Amino acid sequence: MSVVFANSAALSRLGPGLDGIRDLARLTNTPEAAAKLRAYLLRCSGSRSPLLGVAQLREVDGRITGFRCHAGLLQPAESQTPARLLLRLSDRGDERFATLAQTVRDLNDEVRRRRRTQALLEEALRDRDVLLRELHHRVKNNIHMLAGMFSSARRETALPEAAVVLDEASRRLAAVGAVHQMLYVEDNLRGVQGDEFVTRIATMVMDGAGARDRLSVAAEPIEIPNDAAVPLALILNELLANALKYGNRPDGTYGRVYLGLSDVDAAIELSVEDEGPGFDPAIKTGRRASGLGLVRGLARQIGGSFSVGSGGIAGARCIVRFQDRGRAVAATGTNQQ
Repeated sequence: MSVVFANSAALSRLGPGLDGIRDLARLTNTPEAAAKLRAYLLRCSGSRSPLLGVAQLREVDGRITGFRCHAGLLQPAESQTPARLLLRLSDRGDERFATLAQTVRDLNDEVRRRRRTQALLEEALRDRDVLLRELHHRVKNNIHMLAGMFSSARRETALPEAAVVLDEASRRLAAVGAVHQMLYVEDNLRGVQGDEFVTRIATMVMDGAGARDRLSVAAEPIEIPNDAAVPLALILNELLANALKYGNRPDGTYGRVYLGLSDVDAAIELSVEDEGPGFDPAIKTGRRASGLGLVRGLARQIGGSFSVGSGGIAGARCIVRFQDRGRAVAATGTNQQ
C-alpha cells in the first residue's frame, strides 16, 4: 500500500512525506483501523468498479480525521507488478452533500416514474373517451332503428289505442336518441349544455306536434350531468306533451307553452307552464295524471322533486328540481377547506 503519487491537497493535509510512504496504514491511529484500510484497498484492487469506504488518518498537525474514500482500479496486478489504485479522500462532512445529491437523483427518478404513469393514465383516459363516444353513437343508432320500427307499426295498426301508445313510445325514444346524439358530439363527456339541451328536446317535441311557434324558452347555460340527461329528457318530453294536449285557453284557442331552465339555490330547476284551465294533481284520473306519475318517478330517479301549481299567467306550472351531485360534492369539499 505504498503511495506513488499524492497531489498538493493530500500533501498539505497528510504531510509532505506522503509521496514516499511505504505503507499508508501507518497513518492510522489503531491496528484495527490499519487492518480495515488494508482490507478496503485489497477489495478495490480486485474490483472493476470504484468502491466507497472510510478511513481514520493522521493529519500533518497530528489530528485524527475521518475521511470518506473512493478508490478505483487503475491497473490490475500482474506477476511482478502490484495493482495500482486511484484513491480520493474527502472529509466525512461532505457526505451530507452526497446524501443530498442521492436524494435529488431519487426525486428525479420518482418524477420520471410519475410522468410515465401520467402518460399511461392520459392514454387510458383518451381510450375511455373514444369508447364512450362510440357507445353513445351505437346507442343512438339503435334507438333510431327502434323508432323506425315503432313508426312502421304505427302506420300499420288500425286500433286508435295502439296508435296512441306507439306515438308515445316513438316520442320518448326520440328524446333519448337526441340526448345520446348530444353526448356523442359534445367535447365535454361529463354532461350537456342545459340551454342547448332543453331547446333541442323541446323543438323536436313541438315540431312533431306542428306547434313550434307556440314555444317560448328561457334557459340558462347550466351543465346537465350525464346521469340526469336521459331522465330529464323524458321528463321534458312528457311535460311538453301534456302542455300541448291540455293547455288550450278557455276560449278554445291554442295557448303558448313556456319552458324554463335555471339555477335556483344551487339546484337545477326545469319548469313547463301552459295557458290552459289548470290541473289539480290530487285528481288522479286520465292519461295526464298517468303521465305526471311517470314524471314523478323519473324525478325521484335523479334525486329530485316534482310539483304542480298555478302558472304566472294561467294554467298549470310543472316544476322539477334536482341537485347536480357532482357540483354538490365539489361545493362541500370547498366549504370544508
